[in-house]
Amino acid sequence: MALTLRRKLVSNVYKSCRSYSDAEKSIYQKHEEAKHVKELYEWRKPWIKRDGENRSTLNIFVENNPKMSVLYAMQRLPHITFQDVKDWWADIKDIQEVENQKYLPERVATLGVNLAAVHYFTYRQAVVRLKGKMEWISGDITTLNLPTTYADGYQVEAVDCSKFHLKGIRYEGLQNLSGLNFLKWLSLRNNKFIDVWCFDRLAGQNGKTIEFLDISGCNLCVGSIFALSRMSALKYLVITDPGENIEIQAAISELEQERPELTIKTLENIEHLTKPIDH
Repeated sequence: MALTLRRKLVSNVYKSCRSYSDAEKSIYQKHEEAKHVKELYEWRKPWIKRDGENRSTLNIFVENNPKMSVLYAMQRLPHITFQDVKDWWADIKDIQEVENQKYLPERVATLGVNLAAVHYFTYRQAVVRLKGKMEWISGDITTLNLPTTYADGYQVEAVDCSKFHLKGIRYEGLQNLSGLNFLKWLSLRNNKFIDVWCFDRLAGQNGKTIEFLDISGCNLCVGSIFALSRMSALKYLVITDPGENIEIQAAISELEQERPELTIKTLENIEHLTKPIDH
């Protein structure tokens, strides 16, 4: 009983002393302590978002981690060359194109999945065919008269990205194919940015519906073949002849053994660059 009473007395004395010491602190002391606490968390923010830093229209390039070549060129500003400026501008355009190709939930919410895809691909020089239609939709924002709100009847069945603007669709752009439950035909011919990561995304998004896929002229590796093997609906695959690459040849042979119903057509390097796609 005496020990408990002693603990209560010590606790009350400690609290009163602490409150007294806080009350005795000057406004300047309180301000400095608050500033110190703020600085503890300030380091977690990107420098462009910290208090006192100026923001500009180029922030998008800062926050998206510019390439080392860009940083190197900026460090050489007193002795920068025309080639440095050219490379820096190319990197900026590359970052901007990645941003422009990203999936926009707002667009899908306004137009619906299928009509949003028609808008996205046709405005980037790709062509689209709808279910039950023979003609292909092509053009640009000045010639096409597409609905600006949701409309029935737009069920995308085929997309040809062989002439997709600025050297092709990227990993970010492929997300705009998600939700197209009627998509059976897709051409990514000569799209230089298509790689194993793109094939993996495509297999996860559209592997249960795509029956025809043309990836001739794209970056192909063993992992790409394994990703394509996950596309359960695939019936016809067009690829570039792997030549003497034994690893890719072995992966293709294994895919043919596992999927005897799948037809694989190989094109020569010159052929896939010149022969047009039969729509």
